[in-house]
Amino acid sequence: MSNQIFIGDNLEVMSSHSFKKYHNKIKMIYIDPPYNTKSNKSYLDNYCSINWSDFIKDRLSLTKDLLKEDGVIFISIDDNELVNLKIICEEIFGKSNFIGIFITQQSQRSNAKHINTVHEYILCFAKNKSRVPPFKISRLLLTKDKSIINSLYTEIRPIINKQGIDIASKEISKIINKLCKENNISWLKNYNRIDVNGKIFFPMDLSTPNNPREINIPEINLKLDALKNRGWATDQKFIDLYKNNRLFFRNGRPYEKKYIEESYDNAPSVLNFFSRQGTNDLKKLGLSGLFDTPKPVDLVKFLILIATGENDYILDFFAGSGTTAQAVYEVNAENNRSNNYILIQKNEKINASNSVYKACKTYNINPDISDILIYRLNHYLSVNNKQKDYVISQH
Repeated sequence: MSNQIFIGDNLEVMSSHSFKKYHNKIKMIYIDPPYNTKSNKSYLDNYCSINWSDFIKDRLSLTKDLLKEDGVIFISIDDNELVNLKIICEEIFGKSNFIGIFITQQSQRSNAKHINTVHEYILCFAKNKSRVPPFKISRLLLTKDKSIINSLYTEIRPIINKQGIDIASKEISKIINKLCKENNISWLKNYNRIDVNGKIFFPMDLSTPNNPREINIPEINLKLDALKNRGWATDQKFIDLYKNNRLFFRNGRPYEKKYIEESYDNAPSVLNFFSRQGTNDLKKLGLSGLFDTPKPVDLVKFLILIATGENDYILDFFAGSGTTAQAVYEVNAENNRSNNYILIQKNEKINASNSVYKACKTYNINPDISDILIYRLNHYLSVNNKQKDYVISQH
């Protein structure tokens, strides 16, 4: 299946016979539904609480059958309907399948009557939580961890360049202890070795909870006695590590080099993705002002990276300006993946009093959210020299 865009009411589309081909196929759903804030958005965002609950429940009730057994749904929301949304999701997916809530930072405001609210939420439920792997993310994608890694290299590289690897290897523990104290962390202490190329790593044990056995691999000149209570990794594992210069020996025992740049951590609950980043994403494309509440591309990329694999389907049935599609393209390009998106967006006229209406006129676009979606997507593909690879279905 190729990338798919359905133009029509999401309830009708997901209930249609043609959409049944996606049952038990979707690995991840991300939606940014109306928050029911009753503010002057470009789209309808004014429901009484009961109507909003019925509106969202009708749609979410269809998603459980769409998800794979290890599939998850992420839903952006704010304080207005968070409690109602969680109750609805517990009813549909079950309390036992609640994974958690991310908190996203928003732009600083100064017009609040009581609390200056600078956060929103992303609610996460699974179809079957017991089947969902841990959410892991590269430390280089976490702002604080990336800064710590860069600081470590900034301090150790001059020592390597001036005094050599041996002296740097003796000094690195001091630098690590200082950074751990300054940042109140401990994970960095594992990465206290430097290889001949000046890359920092930690030695990972290559024993396994198997029956003890000897190792004799002539092609890499490796012989190891059997351990008392544990086995060794496979011969092929040792060969691959040797060929990739990933073997490290200490006291005659082999370890695998795990480089700090490749380190992962569990996804944190507080995310540093500000709402204005979504606006800046449109500016970078030369589409300033084309949508008033676009989610940051990096936010959706983060969710894709922690929740999907290499050939998964990602569904967004409140597609808006198409942030999810751009996120899928970028994740694929940066991580050699072949994920596909499925978008649903109804023909929804832009509020004529909203600035997006005027922007549509400037870009010579029909003032309709579905037209904005297609325009942004085509523009993104054009500026990135990508071929059109999606199919549009009208409902």
